[in-house]
Amino acid sequence: MEKEEILEKSRRENRDMDEREQKIDDDSVYHGMLGIFVLVFFYLFFKMFTNQPVTDMLSILTANLTITSYYKYKKIPDKKFFLINTIIGAILTVGFIITYVIGVI
Repeated sequence: MEKEEILEKSRRENRDMDEREQKIDDDSVYHGMLGIFVLVFFYLFFKMFTNQPVTDMLSILTANLTITSYYKYKKIPDKKFFLINTIIGAILTVGFIITYVIGVI
């Protein structure tokens, strides 16, 4: 690629936010996900101690990790690790959903 093409591509990618705003946006997503994980684990432990099925909470966690890995694989296809995580995560998510539904019925 020519220098001008690279600069134009960078300008298009960054037209809505500068680097600082992108960093803040990325950090906010990270902190939001961290908050969700803490809350899900709270519910998970509560359900374990009250003898309720926990596979619904586990399916939420594995679905999140699966979607994250799939997105990363689509953006960086040469990293097969993300594809493997996506496949394993999808299997676990479906398994947890099935287990939960069977346990509730």
